[in-house]
Amino acid sequence: VATVLTTPALRALWERELAGMRERIRAMRERLRAGLQAAGVTQDLAYITRQKGMFSYSGLSTAQMQRLRSEYGVYGVDSGRICVAALNGGNLDAVVRAIVAVM
Repeated sequence: VATVLTTPALRALWERELAGMRERIRAMRERLRAGLQAAGVTQDLAYITRQKGMFSYSGLSTAQMQRLRSEYGVYGVDSGRICVAALNGGNLDAVVRAIVAVM
């Protein structure tokens, strides 16, 4: 860690990679929100894009989260937290469909 942080070229590379990851997670939040709205979810979903970081609280109940896991293979914790960083173009539509199905 010290080498990366104290070597200008390595630090610049690390900062670019970090910015790229941050932007990808932000974009996944936007796409998740847009996908849920397009699927007919009418509740206010602004919290999805207001939150920061790799995880998001979905607002789903324990029972809904358990259904996501058992019926759709979408994993999150019982508190409703899901890992936004795990979303990608290949799984986002399936996750949206699963969330809508358990709502």
